[in-house]
Amino acid sequence: MKNYILIALCVLLASCQLNELGEAGKTVRELNTDLYHITVMDDAGFERYLEQGGASSTDEMGEYISDYLSCGPWGKLKCAPRVSGFACSALAAKNALGEAVTGRNYDWAPCKTLIIRCLPEHGYASVATANIDFLGFGDDYDPTDGIINQYKATAAVYVPMDGINEKGLVVADLMAGDDESTNQKDASKPNITTTSSIRLLLNHAADVDEALQLLEQYNMHSDIGRAHHLFVSDAKGQAVCVEWVNNKMIVTESRVLNNHYLCEEKKGIGSGELSLKHEATLLKAYSEHNGILSGEQMADAMFAAIAIPEECDYGGTQWTIVYNQQQGSATYYWRRDRAKSYTFFAGSEVEVIKGNAS
Repeated sequence: MKNYILIALCVLLASCQLNELGEAGKTVRELNTDLYHITVMDDAGFERYLEQGGASSTDEMGEYISDYLSCGPWGKLKCAPRVSGFACSALAAKNALGEAVTGRNYDWAPCKTLIIRCLPEHGYASVATANIDFLGFGDDYDPTDGIINQYKATAAVYVPMDGINEKGLVVADLMAGDDESTNQKDASKPNITTTSSIRLLLNHAADVDEALQLLEQYNMHSDIGRAHHLFVSDAKGQAVCVEWVNNKMIVTESRVLNNHYLCEEKKGIGSGELSLKHEATLLKAYSEHNGILSGEQMADAMFAAIAIPEECDYGGTQWTIVYNQQQGSATYYWRRDRAKSYTFFAGSEVEVIKGNAS
């Protein structure tokens, strides 16, 4: 019996090497401690996921991904991130050339992170970021360690926390101000979860208006049983906050977003000391520069609003990104290190790595 199992596993691994996801897995590489990069040709089955109705929970989404990836060797995938403190931030502005720029801080517990360059056949190319602890592969999971782990890394396509597509649309997920869980139940609509909605928008929305129209077509279901809001900005300079209150989607125009509600129905709820501090910091930077910030000035603003581990009860800012939306670029700074940056482009294989880790 053991020989049959071994033969079956070898056949599976051989198929992993030959198909598109196996090829994608081979591209996984380590950029820094706990920071990795992968290139995925096509969409890892995401379009099929949408066509079969999406999912109304992270567990249901995990079952679909497991089935699609033929996950026999490691069983059913459980999307179960460690829930920690948070203090994420986002800011939208323009540079002196009139190009839209957006900054983003992801503040969370220390996590393994995968930067995903996705090139779907039916959709826009994008660069996105996933906290791969969300996939529940375990603390010892290393996406570079062997064929199976490389293959499993492709599941991160479904769970981005933020990203930019080739049209310059930026989407970022931030925790909102309370524990309200959204579970819309319109029988005429398919279902989507918070993180998979980011993939939906990156693949299929060119600007804010298209993003909002797409979100209205789906029942939203909160990941991890908490309230979320999305910061959505585009190459034209439009920027909005999308929130869900009493299962109703509410859109508020805003250049800045932190972890408290902006909509009138719950305005200010969740406005803890750190959220308000970071909001004030970003608004000050925006005002001082009259809304005109270079990429370096946007990085300055975001670094002024980072969460430092010694000052909070979690891991602090895990990554900072500065997006140039005309270029379709994302410049990453890892774990509060301004000395080294990683720049990737949604519509190009070009990448630029600068500096040395401090």
